[in-house]
Amino acid sequence: MIKNQVDCIVRFHDAKRLYELERCIFSLVGQKHRPLHIIIAVQRFTDAQIADTRAALVPLLSLPNPPAVTIRNWESASPNDARTELLNMGLAAATGQYVSFLDYDDVLYPEAYVILIERLKVSGNAIAFATVRVVNAEVFPEFIHVAGQKGEHFVGEDLRDLFRGNFCPIHSYLIDRSIVSPDILSFDTAITWEEDYDLLLKICAAYPSDFANVKKPIGDYYYKNDGSNSVPTNGMLSEERALEYKRIQAFIEGRRRTTLVAPEVQKQLGMRTISRSLTIRDALSGGSWAKWITRFAWCRERRNDTE
Repeated sequence: MIKNQVDCIVRFHDAKRLYELERCIFSLVGQKHRPLHIIIAVQRFTDAQIADTRAALVPLLSLPNPPAVTIRNWESASPNDARTELLNMGLAAATGQYVSFLDYDDVLYPEAYVILIERLKVSGNAIAFATVRVVNAEVFPEFIHVAGQKGEHFVGEDLRDLFRGNFCPIHSYLIDRSIVSPDILSFDTAITWEEDYDLLLKICAAYPSDFANVKKPIGDYYYKNDGSNSVPTNGMLSEERALEYKRIQAFIEGRRRTTLVAPEVQKQLGMRTISRSLTIRDALSGGSWAKWITRFAWCRERRNDTE
């Protein structure tokens, strides 16, 4: 594991959108932090498509002090939608202390990793959060026109808010791999939506997290008008996709109800009594109910110990 190195995993599944990838990689080349290793995870690309991708990035990587770049190709015919496998494939290629994620159609500001690493070093926590702007993007065949910010889209400010629902886009945080165990730092391939949120639930239940810069924008999320975002930008889902999204929401709720919250994280949440059997869902009951839920969990433990 290379100390202080950031590995950024970039998912890229559509070779026709190479100009969007170039913009994404440009934002990484401009990062103030080094060392930086970019892992581009592509989905069933031909040799010619990989060669075109490499050629398109040559001008950017010819700039002074460029980051290292690795391309990994998911070659298996299944699953059809391999976006979660791409993330795990990228993690398998990571060699640095820190890891982040960035989809090919989004960008980071030059100071992004400097800000996040500073918080990780100050707090000693496993993960540090910032936020990103949402910008309206009009998609044309050869370029994208950014038509201004789309207001405050990701609303939340702390761990309890994150446990309730995801307000932290995949490129708004940085993870310290020297702290998070590999069995937790992996994506569940049973889902292809909310896979990043599922990962956050696992990490943030197991290790303390840092939200000091959660209101500081470190990048842009492109809200595209051509429907190429994971969830359609018009807010509409087909009946089939709506049913799949309902299944994923049930999966996430199952994660909340079965994932235990570590004692250090319970302290971060302000729990007065620490329980070995407190789940995320238990902790979310909050307020005046938290005391009784924690007490119930403690009694359940004592009963199990005496049986």
